[in-house]
Amino acid sequence: MGAAQPWFKHWDGMAHTGKQPVDALRSLNSDEATFVKFVNQTPRTARPWWINFNAFPQNYDDIPPGGTLEMRTYRTHPWVFRDASTGDELLINKDEIYFPTSAQYEDDEPVYIPVYITVPVFSLKDCCLQCVRKQVKLEDYTKLELPQSLHDDLKNSPRLLRELENLRMRYRNS
Repeated sequence: MGAAQPWFKHWDGMAHTGKQPVDALRSLNSDEATFVKFVNQTPRTARPWWINFNAFPQNYDDIPPGGTLEMRTYRTHPWVFRDASTGDELLINKDEIYFPTSAQYEDDEPVYIPVYITVPVFSLKDCCLQCVRKQVKLEDYTKLELPQSLHDDLKNSPRLLRELENLRMRYRNS
């Protein structure tokens, strides 16, 4: 069995309607610039996703393990991070979503504030599912001799838009 299909080819699991969800988790304006340095402290390649004004994720350059990405962004622009090969969640400053802080300056020059990308604590089951997704093509999952519940879990791979909807509900209710 060959390498798994890149997860981002089917990242959303939903048709793009162009309609913005009510009370969406999205960028609001571009009034207050800030400067961040995303620092990947994981052994995985991290993919940053900016949540745009229409509440849809837009990806930026991948950050290799141990690498950094300096970015000019804005206070009201949320970001999420995912493993570039599997789509699995990565944390940013120990949280699921990152909202930039106010800009800092030193001698009238912007200071790129370090923001740390880490791996969350996954269950053993989730770790095993991640390994299978990395090694087995989507169409070959059914060839594996596994219980039906694990086949269902494998088919239910990470979907960024679904996860963003869950985050939106969680932040709205907190």
